[in-house]
This record gives sequence, C-alpha cells and structure tokens, in this order.
Amino acid sequence: MVSAAILGIAAMLLAIQLKNIKSELWIYVALAATIIIFSYGVDKLSVVIKMVDKLTGYLNLPSAYIGILMKMVGITYICEFASALCRDGGYQSIAAQLETFGKLSILAVSAPVILSLFETIESLLG
Repeated sequence: MVSAAILGIAAMLLAIQLKNIKSELWIYVALAATIIIFSYGVDKLSVVIKMVDKLTGYLNLPSAYIGILMKMVGITYICEFASALCRDGGYQSIAAQLETFGKLSILAVSAPVILSLFETIESLLG
C-alpha cells in the first residue's frame, strides 16, 4: 500500500506540473499511474479468490452464485476506475454514463440470482 500511495502522490505532483506547462499531457500521467496502481490491486486478487473459495466451502453455496458475485465486484471496480478517469479529465457526462452502464451491467449479471430468489419465494408461498 505504501508504494501505491507514493506512486499516486508522485503522479499527482507530476500531473500538476504538466498541467501548468502543457495542459494535455497531465491526463496521460494520471492514466499511467492509475493503471499501475490498479495492477497492484489485481496482484492481490489471487488472495481474495482463495478466500472466497474457502468461504464457498463453508457456506455450501453453488459456485455459480460466487462467480456472479465476483463478476459484480469486477464490474464495480472497472466502472469506478473508468468513471474517475473521465471525471478527472473534465468529462462528467461520460463518467455518469459509465456509472449508469455499470449499474445496468450489475443488474443484468445478477438477474439469475434475483430470478432464483423469486422462485424460492414462490415455492414457499405456493
């Protein structure tokens, strides 16, 4: 975490300097730093996946539900990453559209779980 924080702060300071000198270059520094920091997080993903696999064994849930949950988390992080970059670049409307698309994607991915929930409720009531 310390190296990611140092990289982020250094990139921010460099981007501020570039913004004053040549305004179009700062976004590339911010993008590069964001991708590098994001890759640090992806490296930690294997630990999370192992933990989720262990929890799946304890909870006795179908693996499809865990897969859907992991997809939803991935969509959330990617959407946040992309919308933050757009917002930093001054494109709030694109950021808002990315967030809307992310929410719709999560809804689409979670549809099987929602349908299963309603089927379970229907079987209990009927």
